[in-house]
Parts: sequence; structure tokens; C-alpha cells
Amino acid sequence: MHSIAVTNQKGGVGKTTITAHLAVGLARRGHRVLAIDLDPQGYLTRHFGLKDELYRAERDNLALHLTNDTPGEVVDLAVETDEGVDLVPSNYDMRGVADALSNARNRERRLQNVFSSLSDDAYDYLVVDSPPNLGVLTDNAILASRRLLIPIQAEDSSLDALEMVLDEVEEIEVAFDIDIEILGIVPNLVPRDGVAKSTLETMRSTPGLEDLVLPYEIRKRADIKYAMRRGETLYAYNESSDMISVFDRLAEDVERSVN
Repeated sequence: MHSIAVTNQKGGVGKTTITAHLAVGLARRGHRVLAIDLDPQGYLTRHFGLKDELYRAERDNLALHLTNDTPGEVVDLAVETDEGVDLVPSNYDMRGVADALSNARNRERRLQNVFSSLSDDAYDYLVVDSPPNLGVLTDNAILASRRLLIPIQAEDSSLDALEMVLDEVEEIEVAFDIDIEILGIVPNLVPRDGVAKSTLETMRSTPGLEDLVLPYEIRKRADIKYAMRRGETLYAYNESSDMISVFDRLAEDVERSVN
């Protein structure tokens, strides 16, 4: 069972888009996939058309498993989507998780403990959508997954944000004596203009990044927004989109990297 976190402390880089399409792309390749919405804003839950799950505070949910020794398995929280992926939805209770864990023991390992309730053959892939900030929830995603995809936009501010993410990863590696693998830095929401092209060229030639920044990019497309608005991915909304082949390539590259 392979765990992958999609993370970047900078908001607006399309983490949720990458998470949703990676999960569906892997499922279309014949894998059993569980997506986990670790963001209190619940964008991944919305992306799969499950907005109502955000309001079900009376039921067992991920927030309770992260903050308490709640009995039961995380698989019991999974909801089937229409696109072949199971989802552990976010919930408005998630808004208080970071504060609840601020002084808790082993606070960075809570998601790892949740994952440990899964049998090895329950799923082939766990794909985690992280919050758009550095903090205890993002640390949980990184520590539980130990494999990362980092979406970026082709703009100068992304370089600073990327440096912060890489510093955080290094600190976690040192603090917990573990190795974290960056599967790739994914250029996302890329417009067709000279600034974006120049920025990507700079990133791909920067020492230490040249082998991490993927040689292709997710282009900015209105259909991606329209699909999310309808609670779908491009696979369901417009399979003729030119970005489908790019998302397929991303899923194929992830599959190859972890096997």
C-alpha cells in the first residue's frame, strides 16, 4: 500500500485538482484508491460532489480519529465516489483539529496511526490532500505518507513557497529520523505566456530542482474549474480535454516511481 501526500504551504496552486485527478487516474489504471481530505476547507470533498459530508458532525469522522483514540478503522469513514475512488471526507469538525493537537503527545503521528488501522491489501494507494499551510496537519500528511507531490504555479512567488516546503521536509526528516521521497514538483495552472515559460526554465535549471520539476505541466483550462463546480474531475466532465493525457502521464509516473 503506497501513501502519497499532495502538499504546498502556498494556497491557490491547485493541490486539490492534482489530488483528485491523480486518485482517479490511478483508479483508471486498475488500482484501489483511497483519497483523504485533510484540509478543513474540504475542497477535495467538494471536488467529488460530496459537499453534504462536510456538515455531518453527528457521525464518526476523521477529526475524531485524529484527536481521540476513536475505535474503528479509517475504512469505515470512506465514502464511495462516482469515479471509482473511495474518499475519507473532511468535516467542519476538522477546523478545530490543529488547536486540539497543539499540546498533544505524538501530535504529528496521528494520521500515521489512523493509516495503521488499514490492512495492507485494503487499498493500493492512499492519496492525501493537505491544507494550504505549514502546520500540524501538513506535518501529519508528510509523516504518514513519506512520498510527496508538490504542485507549484509558474510564478516567482512559487520559488519562495517551494523553498519553505523543502525546508519543512528536511526538518521532519531530521526530527523523526526518516527519509521522505519527493516524487515530483508539478507545474500546475500554467498559462501560455512568457513569464510562465521563463519561470519554469529557471526552476528546471536550479541546482537541486532540475530532477524534481516534472518535464510537463498542467495547463490552465476553464474546464477544470467547470468540472470542480459540478463535483467532478475532467475524466467525468470532459474526457476529450487535452489535459487528460497529462493527468494520465502523472498517474503513470507515480505508479512507476513507487514500484
